[in-house]
Amino acid sequence: MNRIYGIFTICAFIFAVVSGQEAAYARPAAPEEAHSYEQLSPNGKYIFVMLAKSRNRGARVDTLRDKYAHSGLYKAGGDRKALWTVNWYASQVHVASDGKCLVRIGRTAAHSINKQPDTSQLALAFYDSGKALSKYLIEDLIQNPNSLTKSGDSFLWKKRIAFDDASGRLDVTLVTGQNVLFNIRSGKIISIKAGVGKRK
Repeated sequence: MNRIYGIFTICAFIFAVVSGQEAAYARPAAPEEAHSYEQLSPNGKYIFVMLAKSRNRGARVDTLRDKYAHSGLYKAGGDRKALWTVNWYASQVHVASDGKCLVRIGRTAAHSINKQPDTSQLALAFYDSGKALSKYLIEDLIQNPNSLTKSGDSFLWKKRIAFDDASGRLDVTLVTGQNVLFNIRSGKIISIKAGVGKRK
């Protein structure tokens, strides 16, 4: 009996060690906190609606889903017909007053894989009437993964993002201290200080 118990204990220990190693090498990305929301354009003429995939995250989700059929841009004032739609989710966007340009902001932090930053995640994407113009991954903006700031099990890639509707520019300050200026109408980089990789 003692021999059987000893074998069971050893097997349980080996399983725990192997499971821990697998978890360290294949840590899944934490799910994005999806919630439905509305964002008014700076001139107040348009409303961008982002619908969460699930209806079971509170009364606000159900209210927006009852009002709007799709994620996308609508005229302010209660118009239910979308001017254009999108089929992705983002917890933060910036919509321009022209009713066309939109900037999608990626996750605040790059979740770690094997305790290293996953820089293949989306950082920024630019759209014109719902159609993608260009996108930048974290690795496009920060070439050295070791430059990212660790925060718990994640790695921060940006310090500040400023959207200027009047000039049509997006000013991004990275954790490296570098500033990258984008044209929101073309999705192209206007100016950089240094260290920005090739755009994809």
